[in-house]
This record gives sequence, structure tokens and C-alpha cells, in this order.
Amino acid sequence: MQKIQLPLLNRTLDAYLYEAPSGNIRPGIIFLPDLTSIQATTHKSAKILSEEGDYNVLIPDLYSGGSSLQKYCVQFFFNTLVRNNEPAGNAPLAEFFEILDQFKELDQVDEHNIGVVGQCLTGGFVLHAAIRPEVKAPVVFHHSFGLKGSGIPKSCSSLIDHKVQGHFSYVDPMCPVWRVKQLSSELNGKLEEHWYALPHGIPHLFFNNEQGRKAFDRMGEFFKTQLK
Repeated sequence: MQKIQLPLLNRTLDAYLYEAPSGNIRPGIIFLPDLTSIQATTHKSAKILSEEGDYNVLIPDLYSGGSSLQKYCVQFFFNTLVRNNEPAGNAPLAEFFEILDQFKELDQVDEHNIGVVGQCLTGGFVLHAAIRPEVKAPVVFHHSFGLKGSGIPKSCSSLIDHKVQGHFSYVDPMCPVWRVKQLSSELNGKLEEHWYALPHGIPHLFFNNEQGRKAFDRMGEFFKTQLK
């Protein structure tokens, strides 16, 4: 693992890169943290995905580069466009696409085979990423934003052609069942749903219990089949 920097338009982010062990040009995965930022489980997940799948895995530190939890998250709660996961006027989403574009430019990354993992407040980014042709493996864990409808405007969900893998909790006030069902309807069979009797924050439980491990393994299988 190496720590790198991503010079974005408005700040320079720290990020952690787990390179594919083979040293060849290999698919890339962006593993986005949630509200709690990067945890030991985040690093462990990236390390296993890199070593077992031979992927290049990037964990961006969204609270670096002069930002903080409060500074970053205030946009989600007080900006209507961000709260509703709109495609325009959404600064965190625009920044995520900057991260994606820079990741694709790394010499060892196959720019045509990208996976993205998002959870909670970053889950909505995955749905927008799924529109892009190079993002072959979008994985969303209980997206908390946007708050209206399915979590993404219908004008955007109608553009998604790739299969999206989704992981959800049966009881989750931050991502209620009705939102997932509406997303499933809008994606017209392209949402691969997995449900768990786990609390919100499934990626934190990957290695804590059987259901958490099952979620991690399902994600790994999805990458294996989608990232050719």
C-alpha cells in the first residue's frame, strides 16, 4: 500500500493505493468510505480485494486536503442539490468524478474496467458512476442520499445500462425499503438486491459475522464477473 495525493480543482486529497500484485495493467476499484471516514476494515477490505482479485484499489480520504467531517458533510445536509443527489450543482459528486478520472489515468489501471463501492452518504455517487461506460462494477451499500424517490433522479436512473449490485438492511431508516424498491423499479431488472438482518453500516461488519462476510464475498464475486 502506498499513500498518494490527488490534486483536485479545489483541494489536494490524500488517498491510499493498493496495487495489483501481478504488476500488470489491471482493473481498478475505488472504495469510498462513509461518514466515519477510513477505518481499519476499509484498509483490510482493499488489501484483500487487491491481493485476491489482482485489482488496483484506491481509498480516497474525503476529509483530507483542508476538509473535515463537519466541512464535508454540511453540503449534504444544507445543499438541496446534494441532498437529492442531483447531477448538476452537486460539488461532492463533481469531486468524486475528479477522483475517478485521475484514478483512471494511473499507468497500472485499466481505464475501461472500473469498479466503485459507495456506502451511506457516498452510496449515491455509485448510482451516477453506473451511467459511465467504464464503470462495469458499481456496488452500493444502503445509499442515504438523495433523499427523494429512489435516491437518484429518474432522468439519471434511466441512463444506467450496467448491472448495479446493492446491499441493504431490512430495517434501516437511513435507506428505507421503499427507496430500494423504487430504485429497483427504475433500473428495470438491473439492480442485484441483497438483504441482511444487519444495522446500517454493512461494510464495517464484513469480518465481524457470517452475514457481513457474505456481503463481502458477494461483492468480490460481482467484481470477478463484471471486471473482465
